[in-house]
Amino acid sequence: MSNIFYKNIENVTGFQKKSLTSYMFDNVANTEYMVHMKERITRIKQMHYVAAIALFLITLGFCSYYASDLKLTSISLSHFGIYHKIGFLWNGSLFVIGITLFVEAVLNINKYMPKSKLLYLFIAAIICLLLTASVNMNHRIHYYFAYAYFIGYTLSMFIFGFLLIKSDFRIGIASIIIAVASVICPLVALLYIHSFAIPELTHTLFIFIWITLTKFDANYKNFIKRFGL
Repeated sequence: MSNIFYKNIENVTGFQKKSLTSYMFDNVANTEYMVHMKERITRIKQMHYVAAIALFLITLGFCSYYASDLKLTSISLSHFGIYHKIGFLWNGSLFVIGITLFVEAVLNINKYMPKSKLLYLFIAAIICLLLTASVNMNHRIHYYFAYAYFIGYTLSMFIFGFLLIKSDFRIGIASIIIAVASVICPLVALLYIHSFAIPELTHTLFIFIWITLTKFDANYKNFIKRFGL
């Protein structure tokens, strides 16, 4: 049987050999192209996340410098939203952060627990953030939106970790720890610094940490493996 197979191969014409080689080359080229495109899309997603954080930090620095009479130790971040000339800039940065959180929530749900209804809780919390940016602090409902975002996103991270702990223990337990810390640390800060700006920034920092951890999960897992975890 093997002799017949080899004889048939030997009888293949030069044109057929060329076609077969071309077909194999095209398949390899297409595979390499798809891998390259996937890597490029991944880099774009990472750049979007990094750019959003950089924009937020730059905006925070600019607003703090421009509104020098507003001290972070005595205000809430919402004061930047009603400050003349920079209010639109601050609120615009919140919209960018809100869109980034939405994108990252969708990516994380699709990556770790596809079709999970937890995505709706993330979306509801993010909508509250966008409404916080849309309605200034002169209206009482602004604070309700802010509290709903704080509670909703923190609860989303906690539930995310709880649901994930069986299938991915490291990411699951890390998400729970970050969610708990994002509540405790701002509350402790509020006890010592009687303003909302520092606790709000502390909570935001933990959200950025969580997104970074889930985005670079392979690096995180390799790192903690060095400590036997």
